[in-house]
Amino acid sequence: MSEKKLVKKLAEVMKQVKYIQKKGFNNFNKYKYATESDVQEKIREVLAEQEVIMLPDVVEHTTREHTNRSGKTEYIATVKVKFTFIDGETGEELSIHSAGEGQDSGDKAVYKAITGAQKYALMKAFMIPTGDDPEADNGVDERNSGKQSKSKQQKQETNPLNSEITTKFATAIQTAGGKDALYEKLGKSKKDMETLLQSGSKKQKEGMINQLDTILIDGKGA
Repeated sequence: MSEKKLVKKLAEVMKQVKYIQKKGFNNFNKYKYATESDVQEKIREVLAEQEVIMLPDVVEHTTREHTNRSGKTEYIATVKVKFTFIDGETGEELSIHSAGEGQDSGDKAVYKAITGAQKYALMKAFMIPTGDDPEADNGVDERNSGKQSKSKQQKQETNPLNSEITTKFATAIQTAGGKDALYEKLGKSKKDMETLLQSGSKKQKEGMINQLDTILIDGKGA
């Protein structure tokens, strides 16, 4: 069956959902993230406008025991989920697969895994940028090579302002039309940004976050 009409509707979702603000915060590891509810709510609204639904189907799952740092037993579940988009107008269908993993001390590991799979299925299907590029994980590379001292590594990892600036900068590149265009909009050079992250004051970093938010919000309205 032709999927032309359904694909057009999914493309319309991509046009309307350009950016999702990261409202969640991990207190232990000190980083912001887009919550599943934020992702689902935003995309669900646009899918509903297009008369498209998405149905999940868990096709594989495994659960294993794990002893955490406190010596307590927890359960880690891994799932593979098939998500099918169905056009309420034409009945056309289009399926994708996503994997998820969840950890819990009770009976919620599988549900957490399914939630994670759905969140990333939506974000990847509609190419929503987050700035979380696994190939750009300089922290891991430096730790493995031994080039970064432990104290410096911990300081950078626990600085939520640096993390927020880095994430929003990466996301705003697409909105601004490229890295050079973004630097021009910010009135900063690459060296200026590096200096800001390394030795900028809290006020300067918060000002940069506000600038990036303005660019991202303007991009949503474009």
